[in-house]
Amino acid sequence: MEDQAQLLPLYEQVRHSILAGIQSGQFSKGGFLPAEPELMSLYGVSRVTLRRAIGDLCAEGRLQRQQGRGTLVMPNKVRQTLVSLSGFSETMDGLGRKAGHRILSRDDHPEAPVVRDRLRAASLIRFDRLLEDNGMPMTLESLWFDAARFPEVVDTVAAGGSFFAALRNLAGIVPAHAERQIDVGFASPAERNVLPVTATQPVYRIEKIVTDSEGQPLALSQLVTPSHLVTYTIKT
Repeated sequence: MEDQAQLLPLYEQVRHSILAGIQSGQFSKGGFLPAEPELMSLYGVSRVTLRRAIGDLCAEGRLQRQQGRGTLVMPNKVRQTLVSLSGFSETMDGLGRKAGHRILSRDDHPEAPVVRDRLRAASLIRFDRLLEDNGMPMTLESLWFDAARFPEVVDTVAAGGSFFAALRNLAGIVPAHAERQIDVGFASPAERNVLPVTATQPVYRIEKIVTDSEGQPLALSQLVTPSHLVTYTIKT
């Protein structure tokens, strides 16, 4: 195997060495790689060779360059079940990970007649949130629901709490059904400013509408998630 590795271009050898370092725990997932001079010395290569190896790993979603901070080693993919009715917090809790909901904006009177009609909402409200996995950006969400129907839920969501938990604990409602529409595309410049994704890495675009046991719409979510962060499974 070592002889075969020696036949690879030098940048590929460095790429394999960095991957081996990640797998062995030498470079911790969720942490940063050592600075370039240290890595150049470690592998005995030039800056050009090192940057090509790191660039390939960034394109694969294994690493991410962060301006002014360094090169982040990406954590393991999150596995989510598409037919699950669990909210983001419940899913993360079940995986032993810490969920976060960072509020990016709030609109108490959004001009969205189509969404209003779909939710049959008397007083539509919208929250744009960044869903975080152990403090790291994972998903951009636009969350829409009827503030008049769930006034007690608004403050909890505004404070960064879970919508589903507030719906259950404060309004006494448990979602019964969910319909999802999934597309794959690329992130916009604005989305790339927030999410750990490049212009050439695909993202999942999911629209989810959740209803109660009587078919009454509860909420609509529009989600953007880099595909290298999540693996979706379907149970039948």
